[in-house]
Amino acid sequence: MQRREFIKLLSASLPVFAAGCALSRIDPMSVFIRSDIIESPEQEQEIVSRAKLVWTDDKRVRVIYLRGTPYERGYQHGKLLREEINTNIGYLYQQALNKFRLEELFSEAYERMSPFIPAAYLEEMHGLAHGSKMPLHVIHAIHALPEIGEWGGKRHIKQVVKRMMDGELGTNCSNFCLQKGATADGHTYTVRVLDWGLHRVSKLHKYPLIQVHVPDNGQAYANITWVGFIGAISGMNEEGITLGEMGYGDPPGETMRGEPMPFMLRDVLAQAKNLKDVRQIIQSSPGTNSYVFMMSDGKTSQAELYVRDRSRFLVFSPGQAISDGKIQLPGIENILYGGHYQDKMIETLGADRGKFTPQLLMDSVIPALAMPSNFQNVIYDAAERKFWVSNAKSPTERAAEQPYTYFDLKKGLAEFRAG
Repeated sequence: MQRREFIKLLSASLPVFAAGCALSRIDPMSVFIRSDIIESPEQEQEIVSRAKLVWTDDKRVRVIYLRGTPYERGYQHGKLLREEINTNIGYLYQQALNKFRLEELFSEAYERMSPFIPAAYLEEMHGLAHGSKMPLHVIHAIHALPEIGEWGGKRHIKQVVKRMMDGELGTNCSNFCLQKGATADGHTYTVRVLDWGLHRVSKLHKYPLIQVHVPDNGQAYANITWVGFIGAISGMNEEGITLGEMGYGDPPGETMRGEPMPFMLRDVLAQAKNLKDVRQIIQSSPGTNSYVFMMSDGKTSQAELYVRDRSRFLVFSPGQAISDGKIQLPGIENILYGGHYQDKMIETLGADRGKFTPQLLMDSVIPALAMPSNFQNVIYDAAERKFWVSNAKSPTERAAEQPYTYFDLKKGLAEFRAG
């Protein structure tokens, strides 16, 4: 049924609706009411049929392959995982409201950031909301939450955030790259340790998701995330570019008037083919809060660490000492690093140089460096387009002690494109 026919039928039925019982059959969240793109069940079915929802080989993590325009990919995500999104995102939104008390805070924050969010992600959020039958303002609020959590601009908001995170739940992570010479097998491994204690106040840890995007135009990539969240915190693209980030204090000038970090990192996944591209994207993006980013390129086995806030953009390479006025980290040959437990990192990475393997990283290195709030860990073998990911199991069980799920992006893309 085309939209015009649906509206005509709805208009003709108004007397019946007004009579009473038929009114309950109106679905105000229906895509045929909310969307200006999907006009018929046949069109909806065709869009959804282009996606694929599977499990990783170990059945621990859902993988969703998304193909089409930004709106279509958002709709596929929302429709195929509707029940999980409503449970996961609905609970997180309620928990955030319970802590912050003011729903208006999310609207205010999103309104400031929205002019800087690329149109593609605005459309994807529309598709996600329509496919999942979630209110659009809830989707917006959840995607504003990471920036609210890092913002130090208003002291009373900062104190609320600190209470929300209960001290040990503060956002501060670790990242390091181990090049040939530092590893036992000659591979380069980049490690992303996400210490972000949302498993204490949400159900995100129960809904890990690898989103594999295959846009109509552009390169494919894996966003290592959670059901219902389209922003990127960890990920790898088919060019071998990997993501890592960590919050970095509250310097003057932090603002909500910029591109949210999770969308800027989506830009990196979608657009960057080398580290020069990565630098250009991060440096030119309208900044918000203070971050440190660790990015690597599997094609060259190179990595770079960036200190980025509203007033600076610093670049460091493997083996180079890191100094920015706040921290002083000695250089370690073939290694680039930064994180919360600096002394532990210096000792561990220096002592085991030349011995590192994925198993050693999983068994001892990451558990030693992760904070109590450890939420997710990723070990990238970017040259092979492969990674291992672990997620927190419960509010009291860190990701560092959980089994790792292996994913081969090159193989997955080849099978999806062939199918």
